[in-house]
Amino acid sequence: DAILHRITGAFAHTQSGTSVALGGGETKAVAIDRVKWDQALAEQAQQAGAEMVRARLTNVERENGAVKLRLATDGHDSTITARMVVGADGTHSRVARTLGLPRPAEYAYNLGIEGRMKYPAGGEGWRDDYVHVFVGRNLAPGWFGWIIPTGTDVVRVGIGSNNGVKPIECYRRLSAAFPQLFEGIEPIRMYGGTIPLTFAPRTYGDNVLLVGDAAGQVKPFSGGGIYTSLVAARHASGTIERAFASGDFSSEGLSIYEHAWMREVGRELRKSWRLRNFGLGMSDAQVERVVRALKGPKLQAMAARYADIDYPSRVLLRLARSGPALATLAWVTATRPLAAMQLLRAHLPFGA
Repeated sequence: DAILHRITGAFAHTQSGTSVALGGGETKAVAIDRVKWDQALAEQAQQAGAEMVRARLTNVERENGAVKLRLATDGHDSTITARMVVGADGTHSRVARTLGLPRPAEYAYNLGIEGRMKYPAGGEGWRDDYVHVFVGRNLAPGWFGWIIPTGTDVVRVGIGSNNGVKPIECYRRLSAAFPQLFEGIEPIRMYGGTIPLTFAPRTYGDNVLLVGDAAGQVKPFSGGGIYTSLVAARHASGTIERAFASGDFSSEGLSIYEHAWMREVGRELRKSWRLRNFGLGMSDAQVERVVRALKGPKLQAMAARYADIDYPSRVLLRLARSGPALATLAWVTATRPLAAMQLLRAHLPFGA
């Protein structure tokens, strides 16, 4: 019930106006109603025995081998003592900060807008099963912009940066650069957020595990975190069960959690981060060359066949090894050897 719309492909746009359509056919992603999604998770948790406490966490501290959580509810303070706490409280995790766990080193700052299309077609080049992605050093420094259809006349629009430029300024540049797409969107509401682009150096400690944005378990290429967070949550639950069975809530005993989630998604997150850095090392002219290469039928077919929103390196490395894109890599190697080296390192064994 939380699924609003199915996405099969994407239009990639550069700031000079060059674009390429990628994907099509099978569903690659879905747009969801996040409120319904969270409600469904909460209901499933309660059905499995969880007790919902509606309160704001104000402080966490260790005491006598346990964790004391101070809560505020409607102006009233209360305390809960637990042997185990999971910090799944977002990018600015109070659990991580107050218990002294190290934070991710890099972030993107985003502006999101929910808007209504003034006219149904969405303008020339519009497909309601394709997202639009916008890249460029001046449009979205260190990040990207997007338009996501939701299957109705409502779209989700956003942009971000990670070099200090305010996202609202990036949005003004983006809408001015692509009037054919943005003039038909009437904003309904605006929201903002911070997304970690690297995972935390450590996601466990005495009596505590971190999950989701609090742990930096986010795909550096897209900023998405639902899939990776659910993978980590599964490993967290197994680790917690073993901790209660053994009575060992020490940092050493809980370290198996990090080894487990890193084995499943950590390597992909590292690859994606290196590929992202490779892209950031390219000039706008080099990005243009890559986009033009992607219009070739061979690369189009490869993108449609192997695209995977949760494991983007699989298709990106295939594209990089193929004809036109490989020629681009050779050119980048000559002009930006460090960036090319990062790309080549991305598919070496974990830790290399």
